[in-house]
Amino acid sequence: AELLGRGVLDVVVKGGAAGAGVYTAAGRLEAPAVPVTSIDTVGAGDAFTAGYLSALLEGLGTAERLRRGTLAGAFAVSSAGDCEGLPTAAELALLGAVPDGGTQR
Repeated sequence: AELLGRGVLDVVVKGGAAGAGVYTAAGRLEAPAVPVTSIDTVGAGDAFTAGYLSALLEGLGTAERLRRGTLAGAFAVSSAGDCEGLPTAAELALLGAVPDGGTQR
């Protein structure tokens, strides 16, 4: 609340496998994590942040920013290493289009 009161537009809280949430002047929005088999969690937070910020730069809404962040984080944990699993923009749609638990990489 203090950050929002000082003019911060989005306060994002990452929760790993529990998903993520964002506080804005309009309230709180949550997004579940994308269920994948976790291989290596190194870089997941950075991937989430990159996804969120890239969506922000594209002018997408809060829900879309959270979704892209959770998708990027899911890609990151699905492979070993801190950046080897990062998706291209086209690959983001692949993970988001399959049923829960139906992904293999």
